[in-house]
Amino acid sequence: MAEEFQNVLNTTVSGTFELNHTVERVSFFKTLVETAQIRNSGTTRLGRFFIKNNTRDGYRLSIASEKKGVLSPTGTSINRLDGEVDIPYNLSIVAQGEIGIGIDTDYTHLSNDLTADEVTVLSASGSVVSSLTDAEFSVYVDIIDDSNILEMAGTYTDTLTLTYEDL
Repeated sequence: MAEEFQNVLNTTVSGTFELNHTVERVSFFKTLVETAQIRNSGTTRLGRFFIKNNTRDGYRLSIASEKKGVLSPTGTSINRLDGEVDIPYNLSIVAQGEIGIGIDTDYTHLSNDLTADEVTVLSASGSVVSSLTDAEFSVYVDIIDDSNILEMAGTYTDTLTLTYEDL
C-alpha cells in the first residue's frame, strides 16, 4: 500500500515495506516394483524409488528385510523335504539425481547387515539440510551362487520394506 505525505513540516512521517518469501514444502516418496522374481545368480534390479524433499530438517529412508537378508524356503524346517536352505543376498542402491547437502548415504548392505531390524540408507547428518533432494534410486539384489543353489528345488521368499520418514 502506497503512503503519500506532502508538505511535511516539523513532524516525522514514515513509510513501510513488507517483505515475504514463500517456498512450498515438498516431501514425496514413491516406489515402483519391476520384478519379484529372482531367476539367476548375479544382480537383479527389483525396482526403483523416488524421493523429493526440501525441508531443512530432512528425512530418513530405511530398509527392513522380513527374512533378515536371505531368501528363505517357504514352510517350516520339518516340511522342507528337499533339503532347502536359506540363500543369502546383498542389497545395493544406485542413485541418479540430486541428494541434498546434509544427507548421509549408505547404498550397500551385505546379507549380514540385513539381520538388523532395519538398515538406514539415507538420513540427515546434522540438524540442517541445505539443499533439495530430487532423485531416483534403483534397488538391486546380488546373489553369489557358487554351489548352484538357485538351480535346486524349492520356493524361497523375502519381503523388503522401505520406510520414508519426513523429519
